[in-house]
Amino acid sequence: METLTRWRTTYANASWFRWVIFGTVASGTFMVNVDGSVMNVALPALERQFAVGPALLQWVISGYLLIITGILPVVGALSDRLNRKRVFLAGVFIFTTGSVLCAFSSTIDELILFRIFQSLGGAIIMGNVMSIIAHIFPAGQRGRPIGLIGSVVAAGTIVGPSVGGLLIAAYGWPSVFWVNVPVGAVSIVMTLIVLDRMVSNQSTERFDGMGAILFFVGIVSLMIFVSEGTTWGWTSVSSWLSLVLSIAALSLFIWRELRAASPVIELSLFRSGAFSVGNVAGYISYVMFMFPGFILPLYMQHVLHIPTAHIGLLLTPQAVCMIIVSPFGGRLTDKIGANWPAFAGMVTGTAGLWMMTRFTPATSYTDIVIALSVFGAGMGLFTSPNTVAVLESVPIAKSGLTGSLIATVRNFGRVSGIAVAVLLLQSAGANLATVQGFTMATAYAFTGSVMIGAIGVLLSASRLLRSAIGQ
Repeated sequence: METLTRWRTTYANASWFRWVIFGTVASGTFMVNVDGSVMNVALPALERQFAVGPALLQWVISGYLLIITGILPVVGALSDRLNRKRVFLAGVFIFTTGSVLCAFSSTIDELILFRIFQSLGGAIIMGNVMSIIAHIFPAGQRGRPIGLIGSVVAAGTIVGPSVGGLLIAAYGWPSVFWVNVPVGAVSIVMTLIVLDRMVSNQSTERFDGMGAILFFVGIVSLMIFVSEGTTWGWTSVSSWLSLVLSIAALSLFIWRELRAASPVIELSLFRSGAFSVGNVAGYISYVMFMFPGFILPLYMQHVLHIPTAHIGLLLTPQAVCMIIVSPFGGRLTDKIGANWPAFAGMVTGTAGLWMMTRFTPATSYTDIVIALSVFGAGMGLFTSPNTVAVLESVPIAKSGLTGSLIATVRNFGRVSGIAVAVLLLQSAGANLATVQGFTMATAYAFTGSVMIGAIGVLLSASRLLRSAIGQ
């Protein structure tokens, strides 16, 4: 142990060692995204296995994201106080254990429950990766590693659908969870070796536990309202109770945070235009991101009758383009700033969604590949600059909280995206059991996603305008 400590101290400031640490924490991000992307391909298999519809199927993904989103700011605030190395290790261990439990699930209820347990580890990993990167790389040099994180996310997205589709076809859906086990083991070993104790803000103030509870209740109630509104009915008693509980809890949370000596979320961060606009634009991008991932696997099965193994492969061009474009977006940000790359990315991503509105029963593999490639390139170009803009708008001591808020926005956007996609599919006025009806509903849903993308384009344009006025 002493030898490892001396070795880490000797090479702590070496450029190559920073990249070794980057690779170590990126492996955790890779594992989380493999798991997230593979569930989209698994949806048709789960639908057949458990004989459930989209409204319940969405909870395999939404339940996972629900808990992550509810506790991420708490994880971020605590990681700014605690040893990030130990926190990150705990996250990888919990996530890997949860993956094993998911693989042994015998009912849809068990799978959802174990996914929730797995999400605790996912939240801890997500809440620390950006913070660790912000600590080991100085300002002005973070665009490239953050862009590469985008590539890691995309790589996980590639491995998930392509390998997952083949595994499901050969061994069944439980096999996709076993992919996480070797990756998790490697991540734990490497973290123990290369990552040193990392604490930036050992506050003497007592942690605001009540604020954390209020945030969790408020955000989870809001997400349940968004996710279940189509099933319960937007004006039903259950929907209204969820919405009222959310408004009450979040109102109390804001009131408490403005007065707390050591708040869970420092609301003053939102006074920064770059911070606020970046988070809202990021939220919109992840709402958009979930439309192809949730709708296209079902569309390919019900309309095009594509085998599961091929569905996974057809989803990979999006991730390939993200791998290629994300580092470019990061390097471009280090050179010219975040505004223009983010704007161009949002425009391109929206154009990709518009291409998906044109899908018909005669759509070819080539059409799908081109549309997903355009969409993936746009999201890859947008995400890195937007993340850098948000991270560098706050002090480094708050990087744990900021990284967690970015991840919170990302996951709330994903949950919202699934909920809106389901809502649009079901409200299209078409019979989803027929090829013609599902095609019509798909076009309707993607038209809605294009309108959401247009809002993102306007927000991104506002940053360009603010920058021009400022100059």
